[in-house]
Amino acid sequence: MGDLGNVAELERAARRFAVWAWIHVGIAVVGGLVTLASYNAASAGGSYVAFKGAIVLGPIFAIINAVRYFRTRSKIDAFKTAAWSSSTAAHGVSTQATARPAAAGSQQRLQVFNPPPGWPRPAEGWRPGPDWRPDPSWPARPQGWNLLVDPELIMTPVDLSGELHLGPPAAVSKKRLNEVCEGAADAIAWHVCTIAAARNENPLTTVGHAREHVRTAVEKAKERIFAKLLADANSWVQESQGSLHQWEAALQHTRMIMEKREVFDVRAHKRINTVISAAVSPPLRPPAPSPTRQPTQPATAYNPPRKKEGYGGLIAVIAALVVIGVGIFAIGVSQPGSLTSASDAAATVAPGADPAVVKELERQGDWAQNGSFYLKWVAHDQYTCTTGAACTEVWLWTPLYAGCKSAEAMVDLLQKGKTIGTASGTVSNLTKDSPKRVHIEARSGLNPDQVQINHVICKN
Repeated sequence: MGDLGNVAELERAARRFAVWAWIHVGIAVVGGLVTLASYNAASAGGSYVAFKGAIVLGPIFAIINAVRYFRTRSKIDAFKTAAWSSSTAAHGVSTQATARPAAAGSQQRLQVFNPPPGWPRPAEGWRPGPDWRPDPSWPARPQGWNLLVDPELIMTPVDLSGELHLGPPAAVSKKRLNEVCEGAADAIAWHVCTIAAARNENPLTTVGHAREHVRTAVEKAKERIFAKLLADANSWVQESQGSLHQWEAALQHTRMIMEKREVFDVRAHKRINTVISAAVSPPLRPPAPSPTRQPTQPATAYNPPRKKEGYGGLIAVIAALVVIGVGIFAIGVSQPGSLTSASDAAATVAPGADPAVVKELERQGDWAQNGSFYLKWVAHDQYTCTTGAACTEVWLWTPLYAGCKSAEAMVDLLQKGKTIGTASGTVSNLTKDSPKRVHIEARSGLNPDQVQINHVICKN
């Protein structure tokens, strides 16, 4: 009856996950359709409404619930198999003869030899034969040590006794950095297993008693991997400021290294727990006292429980309607079109190369990024135009790049959503320290009602 109860709970959970998966699919579809309708209804160059939350989060949560559904179904199948096995065993049918060869074949196909601390490491992919025996001079294995594990769970430690030198930052690829970070976590896990072998205890017990020591080791490993690498990367960024392309490449590579450093702690702890759990079996626990046994009844084949009538489907439909309504009115965000007038300022600041500089710009107002330049419209009451001519002014700044001394800013002139011409202005003596104003005036006879930035170029 215990198994039947578990299966009933799992089936209810599977139905719930399936319903929520379809609900989120519906949210994504509705968000996409409403966005498309808003886009089609917008005038040329006008604004439309994009439901980013529904379009992006809907599929993500649908995938999450779909994965949960299939995992739950796998557990249900496992219970069914167990119930079938107990039924056949009760009727005198043995399943061991068929189960063992399959397991052995799977193990031979997937797993490789896993030497414990103190044993020589064999050639990659080597597996012991049926007559193989360890050398009696080799140290004893830690308690519960498994000699066969999956290839990707073999510990491949790197030397953490000193600072790691990975070479020039430009030569350190993301794959190489991932391998080094994984090897550092393996080195910590290997050290835990070595201590467990010396204490004649299970490494899982050792790591449970040494959480603080493992956390300290992870912090030191992060420092030894990234301290010199980030210092060299920052020097690379500073040295390449004379060339915009080299500077952007150095900046992008440095950002990748910083991202790997930020997630190192979490991934290292996960890797340590994973490889130790694969290398050893859980420590044995004393068996619990068995309750008074009732007379055994013949085992019956598995029968799924009857579905109970309820209001789960109605509740799910109501929840779907509520979520879709919230997505339409709360998740939707207004997307600016291609037009930007001087009165309603520029677009929001795009992520820049230096987070501190971008934060400073955000505190100062509506700055927009255009390549290596930052721009901001000057208020109407702060400049004057030549009589009979339309004009505008923008602040121009290069806080991240000192190689441009003069620049040209060009704008498109629009009337009722259509381009009627262009106008440009130049500025000299640009510095990284402060912005410069650029006056842009249209030729006589052009009366735009809106303007938008076309481009900004360096005129050195």
